[in-house]
Amino acid sequence: MKKVLETGIEVVFAGLLAGCLFYCMVAGAGTTAYVILAAILSIAISVTLCAGFHYIRKLKRQLEELEEKQ
Repeated sequence: MKKVLETGIEVVFAGLLAGCLFYCMVAGAGTTAYVILAAILSIAISVTLCAGFHYIRKLKRQLEELEEKQ
């Protein structure tokens, strides 16, 4: 249950971050190509950030497990 909650929080965070980035990049834009590229970039940035945070937490858990074994 805890893992599902953490994943849900990450998905919501990524969605909010992508929405904010998209709004900031598209404010005043007129062409469709610009809007599509901004959407792709905003999703890529937020997914990359969330993947980085997830990887850092995974490494932290692995370090804690190693410390417990010693």
